[in-house]
Amino acid sequence: MGARSIHCALALVSTLVGAPLARAATKMDSIPAACGSRAAFDAELRARLGKDAPLADVFVAITPRPRGFHLRVHAGAEQRELEDPSCTELFRAAIVIAVSMLVESEKRTTSAEPPPLTQPPARPPRSPPSLALGLGAGLAVGTLPKPVLALELEGKLLWRHVGVGANVRYLVRADRRDSTTQQGAELSALGASVTGIFRPAPAWEARLGFAAQGLFGTGLGVGSGSSATVWAAGPTLGLGWAPLRYGPISAGIGAEGQLNLARGRFEILNYSGELTGERHVVYQVPWLAAGAFVRLGVVW
Repeated sequence: MGARSIHCALALVSTLVGAPLARAATKMDSIPAACGSRAAFDAELRARLGKDAPLADVFVAITPRPRGFHLRVHAGAEQRELEDPSCTELFRAAIVIAVSMLVESEKRTTSAEPPPLTQPPARPPRSPPSLALGLGAGLAVGTLPKPVLALELEGKLLWRHVGVGANVRYLVRADRRDSTTQQGAELSALGASVTGIFRPAPAWEARLGFAAQGLFGTGLGVGSGSSATVWAAGPTLGLGWAPLRYGPISAGIGAEGQLNLARGRFEILNYSGELTGERHVVYQVPWLAAGAFVRLGVVW
């Protein structure tokens, strides 16, 4: 029993020690002098892959066989084997195989690495708004009894696609008379508005805002010399087009409509001449008013 135990122990030790040695032996260089040398092999790899080529990861063994020579190349966890009657041909083949294996290993390592973190592109700085001042002249319909000349002064702050604007507008005098008695009133108007502007293109503007006008009237005939003021106000909707540009100067046209929610009216007391308190409506602002303008402006 003692002899058998000793033999079993020796067999176990031989197996445990021999297996790692065998695995190590498969990764030991063995190149016959007639075939080439490890130094020549490394020089060829550096010439093809550069000075930083991982030479320590490559092992080459060329062993004689009855019908020629057997080549075994290890690179990392991969192995290639080849046989040929000429050991010099196998040596040259070992160089090609090793280069191919190292290149493929580098590609796999690169593709497995996560992409480098990149900073999100910086937002371009916002440009300040442009300031625009303009003069306009046109025809106003609906606010006064007759179509009249309208003059306006306008200022705007403009960004790329939006803007805000404000203007002051004067409507010249127009009268309203009774065709029989020639009694009535002479009226003029001064108004202001604020608008939000949408610019789908540099030459086009769509406008939505609110405007109010003060109407100033002086009596004609009965009540001559007396005066009164009434108001008209409501939302506005407009469209502008300025195709002509020369440097900072632009020229164009525009149109605007107004829905009068406030509709003041002028009245004459004792219209018949008797002190009866009779009220006669000389003029009431209509529900709708509109205007068309030619505008000339400067942009900074």
